[in-house]
Amino acid sequence: MIPWTIYSSLLPRGSFERELRGMGLGLNVGCSVYKMTMPNVRVENRTQGDFVYMTYHTPVGEVTTKIRTGLKWQFPGGSAKVEHPIKGVHDIGVMKFMIEDLICEPDYGGYRQAEEELGADGVMTCWAGYTPLTEIIINYMGFRTFALMLMRYPEIIDELVKALDRKLIETLSIIANSPVEIVSVGDNVDGVFISPNLFEKYYYYNKYVGMLKEKGKTVISHMDGRLRVLKNQIAMTKLDAIEAFTPPPMGDLSLKEAKNAWGDKIIWMNYPEEIFLREPEEIRAFTIGLLEEIAPGKGFIIGITEDINPYHFKKGMRIITETLYRYGDLPIRPPL
Repeated sequence: MIPWTIYSSLLPRGSFERELRGMGLGLNVGCSVYKMTMPNVRVENRTQGDFVYMTYHTPVGEVTTKIRTGLKWQFPGGSAKVEHPIKGVHDIGVMKFMIEDLICEPDYGGYRQAEEELGADGVMTCWAGYTPLTEIIINYMGFRTFALMLMRYPEIIDELVKALDRKLIETLSIIANSPVEIVSVGDNVDGVFISPNLFEKYYYYNKYVGMLKEKGKTVISHMDGRLRVLKNQIAMTKLDAIEAFTPPPMGDLSLKEAKNAWGDKIIWMNYPEEIFLREPEEIRAFTIGLLEEIAPGKGFIIGITEDINPYHFKKGMRIITETLYRYGDLPIRPPL
């Protein structure tokens, strides 16, 4: 059958879970084989209403992150970063100190146990963290501050990318020597925010992939955005799979076009969340249409990699799983 997976953290445990897994739904379980510390940074947390303020105290100054809590996503208690630590040039020195202070150490102990417990019910993937530019955008600056910094102080972006690149290489060296088999290198790539020029300048996938593949790892990247303008750049990477690839109507690149551009790369797609909001017959028809588009099915995985509206989760998951169970035998032979 066509592989059908969901992030383990997105699937509530219970009878509904057992029903879906009985029809072939597999778990994608995240794991870690390293730990990171900042020995010279003190973190102070302060809660005020629905906001948590995290202040990082260093010998060269401090920065603060503001997090909104209590958001209702698929599970209660969701959160989102609403203020990033870098708000201006004055924060750069503190962040550079924090980057240099990071110590990454092997922590392989829990992996083998988790792998044994999972058995044949899914796969385990180790997330290596964001690549440098995405780390800056998502965790350090946010899109607006990043855009301003890039235009006004491009040398600052270069310095931060180089510092983060050095640390990521240290992390990947530990992962490369670990027992993990599948490694995800970032990255929430979206062509609306990342231009082809930025991708070519700052996204060092081939260097990172080379380190990991030398040790026999399968290397994927979480590219869940609109990728049409980047399809040629992505084709030039040595990634084994593009994970979380989201086709229309949420993405802007069709599965067929992506497969034609990327050749032997596996497309581990994200089933578009918007489809869950539709009527049952529309969900079923869309799922059948996906199978017909990817026929005969070699080189494709269908998955859930994003939060689903909690009021539509069970409806959509049951219909998709039932449809794949009925029509997902390989090779797929349309019309279904």
